[in-house]
Amino acid sequence: MPRSWQEDFFDRLVAASRGAGDARLATAKSHRRKKIGSFAHPQASWIECAFDTNRITGNQQSQVLVVEIKPKRASEIDSAALAAEIKNAGVGGDAQIKDGLILLQYRWGYGQGETFPLDDPRRLQEAVNWVHAALRVVFDHLERRRHVVTASVSADTAAPPNYTLALEKYLEDMLVEGLESLPWAASLQYIGRQVPCGDLGFIDILTQDRATGDFVVIELKRDKTDDEVVGQLTRYMGWIKEHRADPSGVGVRGIIVVHEVTPRLRAAVLSLANVELYNYRLAIDLRPAGRPGRS
Repeated sequence: MPRSWQEDFFDRLVAASRGAGDARLATAKSHRRKKIGSFAHPQASWIECAFDTNRITGNQQSQVLVVEIKPKRASEIDSAALAAEIKNAGVGGDAQIKDGLILLQYRWGYGQGETFPLDDPRRLQEAVNWVHAALRVVFDHLERRRHVVTASVSADTAAPPNYTLALEKYLEDMLVEGLESLPWAASLQYIGRQVPCGDLGFIDILTQDRATGDFVVIELKRDKTDDEVVGQLTRYMGWIKEHRADPSGVGVRGIIVVHEVTPRLRAAVLSLANVELYNYRLAIDLRPAGRPGRS
């Protein structure tokens, strides 16, 4: 049975993906019977690449290459942030993030019965590059928003595992989930996490004061130095002031959440009237549960 042009394309996509130098892309597989390609990621239930008509507009004449990604339930995505990241990365194509499904499209032809021009090296490379760029943005987003935590234990020491350091990697998740229960955050309305600030980076958590309307930028120190976290926070506050607060006629405040307030950090923040410091404490308490049947 002769091979279809779809099978040829996905075989070439798989070969290019495995040679791209990215372990995530190297998971590529070609499924000849289904005439699709697939990738794997620990935070996705499925990642499929296929040729189809336009799934976003419903135009049956518009021919597209589709990448469909279904994140696992435990992997939270920020639709607005991901859409902005795709745009800022210059990936191109169309994107729709809806009902927990990420749909990315690359328009390559028009009219029913069209076949992808595999004999055109430029067009082929362009399509392959688009798939790789789109997937890298999504993979980075998923990994940034869900940290895999393992407690590090040295094999040559009797010291107990440092669970506190491991738990710190979940700090952003815990703050977002428990924001409403924190006394100092009771007046804050959650907007989003890993919110893009143009070319400056991503705000850990962005909120807004319900009473004043002021935007409140929350940055977690974690592995940053004192100078880095202060500089980063003030840059993000400046971006929010210019692009969101000033147009709305409201102010901007900042909060740094840190495990230990050092004299250097306190001094750096002392002259910033609109920046506050909060320190957190994390602990784990392990107790024997006893054996079944024993009192």
